Amino acid sequence: MELLAQLAPKTFWNAQNGSGELFIKIILGLLVSTGIVVALFKTPNQLRRWVITAVTFFSGLFYVLFWIYPTPINRQPDEAPRNVLEGFSFWLSDAQPVVADLTNIIAAFLIGLGIYSLLRVHLGRIGKQQRDWQFSVVLIAGMVIMVIFGYVDWYMRLDPANAKMAGSGYVGWTFWQFGRDLLFNGLLQNMDAGMFSIVAFYILSAAYRAFRARSVEATILLVTALIVMLSLMGLIEYFWAQGVDGMHLSNNFKLDNVARWLRANVQTPAIRGIDFGVGIGLLSMGVRLWLNLEKTGGSN
Repeated sequence: MELLAQLAPKTFWNAQNGSGELFIKIILGLLVSTGIVVALFKTPNQLRRWVITAVTFFSGLFYVLFWIYPTPINRQPDEAPRNVLEGFSFWLSDAQPVVADLTNIIAAFLIGLGIYSLLRVHLGRIGKQQRDWQFSVVLIAGMVIMVIFGYVDWYMRLDPANAKMAGSGYVGWTFWQFGRDLLFNGLLQNMDAGMFSIVAFYILSAAYRAFRARSVEATILLVTALIVMLSLMGLIEYFWAQGVDGMHLSNNFKLDNVARWLRANVQTPAIRGIDFGVGIGLLSMGVRLWLNLEKTGGSN
């Protein structure tokens, strides 16, 4: 109900919360959406591809226009557009929150589609008792239990009488809060930390292979990485600084200062260059997807 009633002032996209106009718009939206989905299922694959292409194009075009077209500044709630160009600007500004909410709704449906796919695959594996089907049982059981505890805890916290649950400590906690805390903080978080700890060994192995001094570039990389790592080791950095002070050398030769110079003058510019390259690549890929030029995935 609040999706189409949250905008102020009231526009084409919304209506007064609880009003008949809002109910009519919601019902019409559901009917139109259902009709579109049914029509897509009945549409031949080739025509369906063009429909999806058109929807993708106009969806991308909306945000392109929203970011490029001038937007109203200091707009008053009862202010009316003075001409067609300003009216289009008002329309884009009014439509953006609704389009953003619709995008979140579609993302939620995609999560539901992922859950359905997960259940279909693993329930099939359990039914056929394929190899390691016991892990599928653990996966589905953990997902269902976590959802139950999470939603019960969320629903209980909505009650103003349970506001004390949000405070520090375990004040007002019940079986459901302790269960959710055990599942999320006690198990999931620790298992995530354990998994990434294991991944760290693979990163170390890859770093060892990359840092071999096989060329001038690899040697520079090895020396630079060694300086940065040693600067993070407090004991080594302390004795190095003592040696620099004992030989009356400049403070610029201390490990922390050398590492700081490397990060500010070498690492940061390099990362910015990589970010520029990644940004251009993302822009190129976005344009290809927007204009339906990307054929990866075997579209019909």
